[in-house]
Amino acid sequence: MTSRKKGKNTSGSRKPGSGLNWTKAAMIIGGIAFVVIMIVSSLGSHWLVGMKPAGDGDVAYCDVTLKDSEGRTVFTTSERIFNAALEQGSMVWLTNPMIIGVNVTTDNLVEPVTAYFPGADQASFAFLGPEYNQVAESLVGMKEGQSKRFAFEQNTAFQREMTSEEFAGIGGNFSEIQVGDQLIFGFTTAPMISAEDNTTPGYALRTVTVTSKTGDIINVIYGYSAADVTILKLSRA
Repeated sequence: MTSRKKGKNTSGSRKPGSGLNWTKAAMIIGGIAFVVIMIVSSLGSHWLVGMKPAGDGDVAYCDVTLKDSEGRTVFTTSERIFNAALEQGSMVWLTNPMIIGVNVTTDNLVEPVTAYFPGADQASFAFLGPEYNQVAESLVGMKEGQSKRFAFEQNTAFQREMTSEEFAGIGGNFSEIQVGDQLIFGFTTAPMISAEDNTTPGYALRTVTVTSKTGDIINVIYGYSAADVTILKLSRA
């Protein structure tokens, strides 16, 4: 009798372990979703705040650095930048990161900021109101962690022409002063008052720059050229 081998029926057959185990897949997908939910929950809503651009009335915790007309650092919230400016011989002020309302401006000509100046310890730095306003306005649209550099609008009111006699009257040495030299000037932080009023106006100090010297006249500029701003943290209005 002739023997016949039975053919293998391969249709519909599966090897052990082959194919997709939907139960395991569902468990894996569910586990990933759970991890994502846990991560989002642990972040809270702060990560959404950081993604949304700053808007009017928000409060920004900022690093701010101001540059004079020569591009030198004269005010900063960064100790690293402060030390570098000192090494370069700049008259520079150091303060803590600033809390600034986004697009919240001031009508004051001078906004005093408590800061450290070498040799004077704590003093009030004279942050000019128009420059402060430009910083506050520049924050609109920025995100947490973002940095920006911008030039200040130049204001001819923020400069003063002085004769040699006037300069000597405030303790300056006209023969030694050179273009580019830095000086410290004081600015009143309160309205001028009558002699009958016993109130003493406050003062704030500011680094200024000699921009020209001709004959017996020098010109001193109070305004700064640019600012570097970084939003460290945002709080929503």
